[in-house]
Amino acid sequence: MSKSLYAIAFPQDGNIGYAAGESGIILKSTDSGATFSLLDAPTQNDLYGIDFPCDAQVGFIVGAKGTILKTTNGGKEWKLIKINTELDLRGLCFPQTDLIGFAVGDDGLIIETDDSGETWTILHQGSGRKLYSVHFPFDTLTGFAVGEKSAIYKTVNGGEHWFLLTEHLQGEYRFDLYCVSFPFDDLTGYVVGDRAVIYKTTDGGETWKLLTEAFKPYPLYGVRFPANEYNGILVGGNGKIFRTNDGLQNILLCESGVEDDLYSVYCDTQCERAWVSGANGTILRTIDGGFTWTKAKVNI
Repeated sequence: MSKSLYAIAFPQDGNIGYAAGESGIILKSTDSGATFSLLDAPTQNDLYGIDFPCDAQVGFIVGAKGTILKTTNGGKEWKLIKINTELDLRGLCFPQTDLIGFAVGDDGLIIETDDSGETWTILHQGSGRKLYSVHFPFDTLTGFAVGEKSAIYKTVNGGEHWFLLTEHLQGEYRFDLYCVSFPFDDLTGYVVGDRAVIYKTTDGGETWKLLTEAFKPYPLYGVRFPANEYNGILVGGNGKIFRTNDGLQNILLCESGVEDDLYSVYCDTQCERAWVSGANGTILRTIDGGFTWTKAKVNI
C-alpha cells in the first residue's frame, strides 16, 4: 500500500488499534498491531487526526475540508458529521471522556464539541497559521495547540480564550511545530517540529527551553510522553525514531528499518509497546521499548 498514514491510536490495553490517512483510508488491528485490515469510510478526504478517548468502540477522526467522522461500534460504521467550515482539520483531543473534545486546523482554527462530536463550535480562527496538534493534559480547562511559525497557544478556561506563547521560546529561530505532549499535568510538556527542533517547558509554557543541540535536515512530526516526563518516543522524517528515559537529556536513535517519513506515534504508559504510522502505508510496532521494530502487515 502506498498511501500515507498520518495518525495512529491504540486505546486502553493496546490490543485494538486504528490508523488513518490519505484519501480517507481507515485501518483497524485486533492483534496489537501485527496486522491491519481496511474499514469502510464515508469520505475520500485525507485524514490527519484520530482519538479513541475511552475505549476501542467510540472514536473520532478529523481531516481535510472540515471532515469529522465518528464511530460508536469500533469502526464498523462511521458517521460523517457536518460542521460550519471547510478548512482542513489536522489534530484533535478528547481529554477525559468522549463528551468534550477539541480539534485544530488551518487559519488558526480551533473548534470544540460538548455533545460527543454531534455539533462543533468555533473557538478561534483567523491567525493565518496552520495548527497541527492540540493537547489537554488532564482536564477540559487547560490546553495547548501548536502550528506554523512556532505558534504555541494556551487556554486555561476551556478554550474560551487562547493566548500566544511564541515569544516565550528560547532562541531566535522560528519553525513549524507539529506535535505537543504534556505527560501528566499542565506544567511539563514537549513540542517538536521542523529541523528536529524540540522545546520543553516545566512551568506551563511561561518559558520554553530549546533542547536541540544542532538543527537537522529532517522534521520531527510526533512526540508522546504517555505517563511521565522521562519516558517518551519521538518520530520524524527519513524513518527517524528516538527514545528517551530521562526527559530528553539523552536521546537514543532506534533502528526503524525504514526510510519513510513517520508522522504519528502512540505508546503504552511504560513506552514498552508502541506503534508508529507514516508514508507509503508504513506501520511499525515495538514490544521491547523501541529497541526493535517490526512492520505490520496491512490487508487491503
